[in-house]
Amino acid sequence: MTLFNTNMPLIIFFIIIIEVALLFQQWIGYLTRKHEQKRLYHLYLVLLLILYNIFEGFFPDQRITFVPEKWQNFLGYAFGYIFCAYCPFYFYKTMGLKSLRFHGRYGFLFIIIPLIVFYGILYPINNDISFTRKYVYIIPVLYAITLFSAALKGIYKKYNLQQNEAQLVERLCIFFAVFPVSITPIFGAWLGIDKWIITFGCNIGFLAVNMILMRQFVRQSKSEQDRLAEMRREIESINTAAKKDIAAVFIEKCNFYNLTTREIEIAKLIAEGIKYKDIAEKLFISERTVAKHVQNIFLKTAVENKTMLIKALKE
Repeated sequence: MTLFNTNMPLIIFFIIIIEVALLFQQWIGYLTRKHEQKRLYHLYLVLLLILYNIFEGFFPDQRITFVPEKWQNFLGYAFGYIFCAYCPFYFYKTMGLKSLRFHGRYGFLFIIIPLIVFYGILYPINNDISFTRKYVYIIPVLYAITLFSAALKGIYKKYNLQQNEAQLVERLCIFFAVFPVSITPIFGAWLGIDKWIITFGCNIGFLAVNMILMRQFVRQSKSEQDRLAEMRREIESINTAAKKDIAAVFIEKCNFYNLTTREIEIAKLIAEGIKYKDIAEKLFISERTVAKHVQNIFLKTAVENKTMLIKALKE
């Protein structure tokens, strides 16, 4: 079944809707956590996959007359190639593998250059789409095999040396989920598989990748929240200790100036910024009595106002 009498399979259309929702969800997540560059690289991957699905689904179609046939053929395959060309860079940045530095920087050339040569130059000249489809895949397919080998060796070497078996297994799962997705548009077309099967397989693999990465993001967020909670507990512990130290100094200074118990109570409330009237209500005495106690405190501590008193008792 297709969408509204077009070439777009309904199942691919529904997958596009799901991926658009995932794109917005990841975008919102990135806006709140812009330090997570891996999330940004994943956003680009989702966006390219959506564009690939749209153009691969609709083009080529003779019923669409406002887009020339040559452009339809070009766009129908171009975004599949662009999606594949981005994947070496994606592997390099998200997996942190030094062995993929060359592929991350220059790998796209092995995919984009054949696309430009065959679809951008030869196809407009000879107008032979069969010839173009037959030979455009040779270099990208050979390069995909090389990339697969380099990435697999890099993952195993990095995480095996670190003796981190959990990360090794997780990275291998991500790799074996992502890599087939990244080469399906090329290999599928090379082998002559129906487009909707290629696109469906590519998207199912991607959804599996997305679930793995979302689990990774959730675990990372939880880890950060745990660290923040631990930091808050440490800060509270430090603040509590500091308050105890300040209170101890305050009592020590009060004893040094021979303040009575009532005078210490009033001095403490003054240090907290409470007014004489409120102090009187709190201690069930008159405001005049509070003023008398304050005068005695000033005399004993040799100060002239509340600011000087607080400084004398806390420092």
